[in-house]
Amino acid sequence: MGFLSPSYFLFFPIAALVYFLLPQRVRNMWLLGCSWFFYLCAGREYFLFLLATVLLTYFAAQALEKGRRRGLLVGTLCLFVGALVVFKYLGFGLSLLTQLLAALGLDWSPVVPKLLLPAGISFYFFTAMGYLIDVYRGKCPAERSFVKCALFLSFFPYLLSGPIGRGPELLPQFDSLHKLNYVNLKEGLLRFLWGAFKKLVLADRLAVVVDTVFAAPQNYGALQVILAACAFSIQIYCDFSAYSDMAVGSAKAMGFDLIENFRTPYFSRSIAEFWRRWHISLSSWFRDYLYIPLGGSRRGVGRKYLNILIVFAVSGLWHGAALSFLVWGLLNGLYQVVGSLMEKPRRALRGAVRLGEDSKLLALWQMAWVFGLATIAWVFFEAGTVSGALTVLGNMVKPVLWDAGGLTAMGMDKLEFLAAVAGLLLLTAVDAVSQYTDVTRRVLEAPRWVRWCVYLGLLMVVVIFGSYGTGYDAQDFIYGQF
Repeated sequence: MGFLSPSYFLFFPIAALVYFLLPQRVRNMWLLGCSWFFYLCAGREYFLFLLATVLLTYFAAQALEKGRRRGLLVGTLCLFVGALVVFKYLGFGLSLLTQLLAALGLDWSPVVPKLLLPAGISFYFFTAMGYLIDVYRGKCPAERSFVKCALFLSFFPYLLSGPIGRGPELLPQFDSLHKLNYVNLKEGLLRFLWGAFKKLVLADRLAVVVDTVFAAPQNYGALQVILAACAFSIQIYCDFSAYSDMAVGSAKAMGFDLIENFRTPYFSRSIAEFWRRWHISLSSWFRDYLYIPLGGSRRGVGRKYLNILIVFAVSGLWHGAALSFLVWGLLNGLYQVVGSLMEKPRRALRGAVRLGEDSKLLALWQMAWVFGLATIAWVFFEAGTVSGALTVLGNMVKPVLWDAGGLTAMGMDKLEFLAAVAGLLLLTAVDAVSQYTDVTRRVLEAPRWVRWCVYLGLLMVVVIFGSYGTGYDAQDFIYGQF
């Protein structure tokens, strides 16, 4: 049951309306039932993994609160990590071992079992691990109510693809009395509609170009390959931030506040800033539960750089069991290390040419540079293999600039291209304005006629220019596979 499916448009109003009508004492039980039904729709075979996670987390948290049992925490975390390794990385690990043995002259071909990957397992595992660490550190009390603990781990807006929940921020909200609030409803639906715009008008339209060109980059000119790579940078931002918008919007309509997962990352002026604005719930999770425990920046510059590389290597593997994801993660870590090492020379150069830090020209250059570096890294993310990514990058510099087939050969006609450009201009304008003000709040506080122009205009754009209907191959959310 995806956010943009007809079944969700039936499920959510019923879930929210009944929630507001029920007495406070049974509301959490109703939401838990709705959340588990939502998960069962993703696959009945997955439910036992979610239930086992809930039971393990609930009882482990109770035991951790009774005493700071480091062994229990480590053992429980190892169970979660071990399960992730088995489900996501067993085949990848055996493949690497086979290649290593072959290089040593040994022939071994193990039978790799086909294991199903439970939907959303990485997200609710990370939610559970963060909660247990917070209980161990004393930042969050162990939840006594099994229903509330289960709801915290299973709440349907963020269950499958985040944002990753944190106990101290979310658990108290399940105790609050949420009343049907027109302001919350408007804000939630506006966020949901904005997410639908980014997904249907931009992400899924650009996906056609990306999939077509990346499937055979040698058949296209250099500019076409570069255009497809840039299109993927925009596609993955629109796709994942759209899911986050719809998750935040769904929760807000019922009175719950989730973490903002994206803050216009392509307006960043450094890769480090980019990762403070991109997938914030995951980036902050790695910062709090991996980078800082490794020593952060407290043990010298060399150790700081090593910790950054370790964190981004783990982040790369979290996204997928392939060397291309590892390279993607390490590239983002390496960008930050090199950027830090070159900071003083860059400052000296800017001073020599009298280019101030607040210069708009400098800001535009830095944002363009960040987008270019991110795009190169995203090629490894999308290509699936290191050799495939190198093929794409190699075709960016070949002498043929533009194949005769043009946009049509890339899977997009002129009208589709114009729709994508217009949508991108609107997205850029909104993201630019949001650097200085809360756009959602401004719309909600505007006169009624302005608000309804925005609502109806955005709805019409989604209905008229959205990518769906006869002959359209609907795209799943990219982060649904993680």
